[in-house]
This record gives sequence, C-alpha cells and structure tokens, in this order.
Amino acid sequence: MAISVRDLLNLSLFGEKMLLVEKPEAYTKFENGINTGEVVGYKYNLVLNEYNWDKISVKIEGTTPTIKPEQINEGETLVVKLEDLQANTYVQNNRVALSFKAKAINVVK
Repeated sequence: MAISVRDLLNLSLFGEKMLLVEKPEAYTKFENGINTGEVVGYKYNLVLNEYNWDKISVKIEGTTPTIKPEQINEGETLVVKLEDLQANTYVQNNRVALSFKAKAINVVK
C-alpha cells in the first residue's frame, strides 16, 4: 500500500485558534487557464500559533470577505477560528505542495 501525503497531514495539529495577520485578499475565477476577473472568494493569511508559528493561506468562497479589511489594523492580529478546514495536495515545479480552504472564518471574542 502506498503512503498518501493526505494521510501524513493531520490538520488537528494546527490548533483551533489561529492569528489573522493581514487583510484578506480577493481571488478570482479561472476558466480554461484564463482569469475571468470575477471575484469568487477571499484568501486569509494565518499564523498557526499552536503549531510552530507556521503561516498558511486559506481560501474561503464568497463575494464579500467575512472579516472586513478595516477590522485589521497595521501591526495587530485577530484571533480566528476556521470552520471545516481542508487541505489539498498538488504538484508544482516537481514538488508536492498544499492548498487550504475552509467553509468559514470567525473572529474569536
């Protein structure tokens, strides 16, 4: 039986709470390798403060950001929690890479 990269990635190790460190950025739809310009979601850059302080980018679909850019002040962070975090593997430049998406992101009060 072959080892799957997906089996090696245990997302529960990331912790439940993460730090949002930058304003969300829109991402657009691609069709047949061409950017349509249509905003289909937002990318959130997070620091995994419970997992070696690594940084990941998580995409969340939607036409408006859940966390507005004005909620994030320069040099400050927000504690957030993701709903249904998923990882996908892909190959880029002959290397295995990961992309992350979630159903929702919420500020922890």
